[in-house]
Amino acid sequence: MPQQISRRTVLRTTGAAAVAAAAAPALAACGGSKTSSGAAQSNVDKKLMAWPTYTPVAGLHPDLPGTAAGVQDTFLRYPANLVQSVPTKPGDGSKVRALIVTYGTQPKGPDQNKLWKAVNDAAGVDLELTMVTDADWQTKLGAMMAASDLPDIIMLGLYQLPNEAQFLQAKCEPLGQYLSGDAGAKAYPNLAAIPPYSWDSVGRVGGDFYAIPIHRPRLGNSFFANSDLFQQAGIWNPTPGGLTKAELTAGLQKLNTQGHFALGTNKVASFGYLTHSGVHGTPNLWSLANGQFTTAYGTDAMKASLATMADWYGKGFYDPAALTVSSTQCKTDFQNGTYVSTTDGFGGFGGYATAVNEKWKVDFVRPFDAGTGAKATPWLTPGYFGYTALKKASPERIKMLLGVLNFLAAPFGSKEWELINYGIEGVHFTRGADGGPSKPTDLGKIENSVNVPFKYVMAAPLVNYLAGEPEAAKRCYQAQVDIVPLGVPDPSLGIQSATRNKQWPTLLQQIQDGMNQIITGKAALSSWDDVIKKWKSSGGDQIAAELGAEFAKTHN
Repeated sequence: MPQQISRRTVLRTTGAAAVAAAAAPALAACGGSKTSSGAAQSNVDKKLMAWPTYTPVAGLHPDLPGTAAGVQDTFLRYPANLVQSVPTKPGDGSKVRALIVTYGTQPKGPDQNKLWKAVNDAAGVDLELTMVTDADWQTKLGAMMAASDLPDIIMLGLYQLPNEAQFLQAKCEPLGQYLSGDAGAKAYPNLAAIPPYSWDSVGRVGGDFYAIPIHRPRLGNSFFANSDLFQQAGIWNPTPGGLTKAELTAGLQKLNTQGHFALGTNKVASFGYLTHSGVHGTPNLWSLANGQFTTAYGTDAMKASLATMADWYGKGFYDPAALTVSSTQCKTDFQNGTYVSTTDGFGGFGGYATAVNEKWKVDFVRPFDAGTGAKATPWLTPGYFGYTALKKASPERIKMLLGVLNFLAAPFGSKEWELINYGIEGVHFTRGADGGPSKPTDLGKIENSVNVPFKYVMAAPLVNYLAGEPEAAKRCYQAQVDIVPLGVPDPSLGIQSATRNKQWPTLLQQIQDGMNQIITGKAALSSWDDVIKKWKSSGGDQIAAELGAEFAKTHN
């Protein structure tokens, strides 16, 4: 599968290379060794299966409508009347095993878990979830991919895994025959409501597609701030490009008082380069011109962004312990005011807004004028969190499993969505002033979508709804309206590169090590040229060539 440009893939590489390298032989053993040239996985000269015909869910009436470019439908209140999205149980009563990631606490099984049992009953299956922590994900997935006893449903896409495309072809069901075109949209309408950009980013392998995207919004890593304090410092300007870097830096200096750092970051964020490089006009990982792919890492814009972050680090705006601060601690430090701003994934906004509860305003810092003359290019996400593949099985079982995924993708405003995400009213939650699930019960604090994450099996397209926080939802919507149109996608998404499939974690580690050295002043900015030279000779140039070759033959 194509490289994913998510924060997880780009940033959580500490140790990733070693894990990936260890997993590689096992993955090759699954059948990939016979296709190590990548020819079978390439889409060149293959008939490309069409995605399900995009069909937005009818009957939803957002207060602030989204856009095809990726601005989310926004709801300021919870829908008064929930609809039944899936009229009949899709399951056949059988056991269905799924392997997914988890960020919660391992829950009790469905025999002792009312939420799990209720979803199983509604879907008509005995869904057995194997939940693996993010820290153990790559090791567990590597072992699973090498094993003969695969689960029915497999979550992928959190990290670039060696020979993943080979694994998909060898072990997983090609889905085009079930989901493609109008027929697929009619049979599985909730899956057809997933935006095309998400499918495009997942891409095809050998002309077919083997996975369904778990949707995420287009706006990616973001620069969040206490906008009240930014306003007091004279640096709150919600117009993209309305604030110069010099003005921003001067304001950050005012906010960088004892016990408070103007810029928050953590050990996997590399000082927020995913956000700041786009502000300086860096292409989204690759640029594509005349059929040739060129790495963004080697651009003057990327170098300029490193210079900016190094300047800020030298002025003491970042916590000196930044390279040891966990992402969880960073969030806490932003919410308690230790950090006046931070960079984080777009999805972090909801958590911040809920935690802060309008005691102060959390908002998105708009791209500033970096002073280089380059137009800001915020990096858009692939539009997915991960993607779901199905183990090869009979057509009847595959159709049943797709029906279960269609059930789990029931949209916001449906009875199924509420059950999957909040549980049973009175058992797991009570309703708030706007009618939406608001306060969890004691049981709901244990049995919830964090600890029983069906959402990582499959999920509906995400909407912008923040229970009881309509003003924050408005700010989130406006930020998307302002920033998404400026955003640029990664042109390599959906295009196969055998070298990238095998070597990306190692290559990415080289990049981030070089960045951290420069930003913290341990290496000169000029050393970046050597970092790029080594990166290109270690595989970067080969990836660019492979991307260009496949692009030329699949886009003519």
